[in-house]
Amino acid sequence: MFSARHSTITANVSIIAARRRIASPVRAAQHLSRAELAAAINVLLEQTDPDDGSTGNHVDVRWVGKLERGEHRWPSDERRGALRQVLQVDTDTDLGLCRRPRFVAEVSAQD
Repeated sequence: MFSARHSTITANVSIIAARRRIASPVRAAQHLSRAELAAAINVLLEQTDPDDGSTGNHVDVRWVGKLERGEHRWPSDERRGALRQVLQVDTDTDLGLCRRPRFVAEVSAQD
């Protein structure tokens, strides 16, 4: 018998810390806000594929919040690349990003 349950969602403290290490471009003595992070990611995504015309890869403040809360664990390649660049880190691991299963299967023996 298999039963599935959601894995535990935990905050991504690596992304939060990385964002807070970056200075806000418009607010003196403040760290980068979620909205500013989203805007910077979108600029990079647009530069990567300016002819796309789609907003399919664009992110918003809610997406950043979900990422920081651990609700998003493995963004697309393009989004991860832009996130690494804006937050000035080398690897996905530096941001606490990794592929993890959404469900944990438990096997119980039947008599």
